[in-house]
Amino acid sequence: LDKAKAQLESALDKVKSSENANPETIEKIESALSNTNKKIREINDEYDLVGTGMTALGVVGDLVEKAIIKAGELNEEYSLSSKAMAAINDAVEKAKSR
Repeated sequence: LDKAKAQLESALDKVKSSENANPETIEKIESALSNTNKKIREINDEYDLVGTGMTALGVVGDLVEKAIIKAGELNEEYSLSSKAMAAINDAVEKAKSR
């Protein structure tokens, strides 16, 4: 619907800027634009698209934050990054010695 709204706004601007703009045509485009805006609001109100989208993003953000915190805790507790570096260094040394 936003795409249709943008296209109607663009068409309205073009018609209005035309030298021989037909007032009837302008009125029809303005009416269509008004109806499109009403439909967008109705659908958003009915399905709360913005609120639902923001809630979903909030939940994902919380989950990502918890995962990062937990990864940091596990790294501190088990020295995972140190062990990973040691394993990489060992592999590099073994590759060099061959």
